[in-house]
Amino acid sequence: MIRQRDSQTEGQEFGIPMEHPPQEPAPQVSLDTAVTLSFDYLKQLGTIAMTAAAGLIALVQFVDGDKKFFIKIMVAAALMFLSALMAFFVQFSLMDRIRQGHELLRTRERVGYSQKGAKRIEGIFEGAALWLLSISMGIAFHALISAGMPA
Repeated sequence: MIRQRDSQTEGQEFGIPMEHPPQEPAPQVSLDTAVTLSFDYLKQLGTIAMTAAAGLIALVQFVDGDKKFFIKIMVAAALMFLSALMAFFVQFSLMDRIRQGHELLRTRERVGYSQKGAKRIEGIFEGAALWLLSISMGIAFHALISAGMPA
């Protein structure tokens, strides 16, 4: 027969009392601070993606004749733009959720509006934006590294 152990009896069989160190309380952040940090994070994600895409497009002007390089850089720039667009959609959804939660900011009543559904979509779009940004940066680095190498 298999005996299950729990954390309090695990050390007691050897005569060692099991005391857990006291946990420090997690610092609480106000709702205003959390919203501000979330919005700024999403704004920075979009800004980084758009800046990198613009830099890649500017870089293409200096490389003539390498069609593979041009295609890779344009694909990377397009994915970065899409990443920034998704980050903007998450910002919009976040602001809309905040407005729906406050009587003063609410623009109109929505039938069937779900905070849970909006949060789920925000999470999906935020994850997709990060993935797209990461993939596009990988494509761009590959294009930059392989630009000077013989085919």
